[in-house]
Amino acid sequence: MTIDHRAEALSLLQASREDKNTTYEGHNPEADRLIAEAQVHAALARNEEQAARTADLREALNSIRRREYDARSLVAAHIAQGLTSRDKDRWKAARDLAQALDETHNNLDDLIDARLSDDGYDTKTPWSAPAGSGGGWIAHTAEKTTERDPWAPTPDITDQIPEPVRRVIAGHLAEALIDGRDSEIQKWVRGITYELKREGVDLTEAIKARITDLTLGRDPFEPPF
Repeated sequence: MTIDHRAEALSLLQASREDKNTTYEGHNPEADRLIAEAQVHAALARNEEQAARTADLREALNSIRRREYDARSLVAAHIAQGLTSRDKDRWKAARDLAQALDETHNNLDDLIDARLSDDGYDTKTPWSAPAGSGGGWIAHTAEKTTERDPWAPTPDITDQIPEPVRRVIAGHLAEALIDGRDSEIQKWVRGITYELKREGVDLTEAIKARITDLTLGRDPFEPPF
């Protein structure tokens, strides 16, 4: 059972005022005892109030920290998406924002690199050049000009797509192809595969390998790494 020390202190003080049993010397031992007890309860009440204020301040501080982390994570994700964009203006804006935050002691590089890594990119190349700019990663040279030669061969950019991304896409497409319950889905998957190949991303061998793994199992002579 909790004690309301503030109420107890007020009650004891009121009782001390009402006690009329004074001695010949003008002292009232009972009133003095009540006042002493009231002082103890008042001190305990102050401690409780201080503890409550401290708890409130701690919760407020934790809430501010959580909101700050959420805001930093959202900004970092926005910058990471800009750094992997083929739009040069968006890439530059993202890089400039990261640099401006760094100059104001709000460095987000760790969060940005973590987002890049989660999305399947390395953490170095996106900072150096926009995607598709000929910087050696996901570069599609035909996108440098607004007019594309219809007779020119499409550059093969398959190897420039991060391997984890290729593996995930090929895996989902393979699973959809071997699922014979819906021919429309299979038609849709083949269309996606052909469109990717037309744009220079050939996943046919990866899809075939995944279908083999799903239907026949992995090659027992293939190293498990």
